[in-house]
Amino acid sequence: MENFMISVNAVLPLMLCIGAGYLTRRLNWADDAFLVKCNSFCFKAFLSLMLFTNVYDADLKTAFQPKLVLFTVFSVLAVAAAAFLAVRLLVKDSSSRAVLTQGIFRSNYVIFGIPVAANLYGEGNIATAALLSAVAVPLFNILAVLLLEFYSSGKKTGWKSILKGVVTNPLILGAAAGLFMKLLPFRLPGAVYSAIQDLAGIATPLALVVLGATFRFRAIGPNLKKLLIGVLGKTVIVPIIMIPVAVLCGFRGIGLLSLTILFASPTAVSSFTMAEAAGFDGELAGQQVVFSSICSLLTVFLAIFALKSFALL
Repeated sequence: MENFMISVNAVLPLMLCIGAGYLTRRLNWADDAFLVKCNSFCFKAFLSLMLFTNVYDADLKTAFQPKLVLFTVFSVLAVAAAAFLAVRLLVKDSSSRAVLTQGIFRSNYVIFGIPVAANLYGEGNIATAALLSAVAVPLFNILAVLLLEFYSSGKKTGWKSILKGVVTNPLILGAAAGLFMKLLPFRLPGAVYSAIQDLAGIATPLALVVLGATFRFRAIGPNLKKLLIGVLGKTVIVPIIMIPVAVLCGFRGIGLLSLTILFASPTAVSSFTMAEAAGFDGELAGQQVVFSSICSLLTVFLAIFALKSFALL
């Protein structure tokens, strides 16, 4: 019962925030234009500040784990390659192939991973989870750009454009700034740091509320088969394979939890934005985000409960 309640308390706050966002939309308190701007503002400002504070407060000697970083890189590449091959076998339409492949390997790790880690281990003990985002986020971005370019018949994007997109990512800049300030021989003034902390505290609840407000339960008949491939691949097949692999490789505690959320969290919201902007199946991309987010609330709970029951977390 104790492990059950710990798992519930790790996931339930996320569910309630998402539910609040959905209710907000149902009450017509926000329209699409507002949500798009709010999501962009949250991504560029509050989430980057959250990563800044997490890295700035981290005990880098404890948080940085080379083995974890290497495993993350190789596992994300392996999942992306497997998703690419599987989707090409199961889906014929190129536009849908691009959307589903990206949807399977690209996780909403920052929004789901760090809050769950904080719920389980406390705000002061999640530096490992925060630093992992500095590895996973740019890797997701690079792979997503390469994938969309592979399936695109339009104008090609050069390596300079890809590199620019990675190094100007607000999340990467936030983590890098936190690391830079951490290495300086002095601390930020108390008033400045307090303001940054207050702003960073907005990130997770706002991001989850906006995510809930974007939920659309539209008719999914035409996309049902494709959606099943994408959602089951992201929330069931990938975590069922990769989490045991992580356990067998010796990961435990916050490191294992970070990997668990990396594999079990839903499709990144930004995948919808990128797919639609590149001219691919935007409706399918949006449905993938919505339904993987719903399913992941259950699968993340089950994964945490199982790992806690075996005393791995």
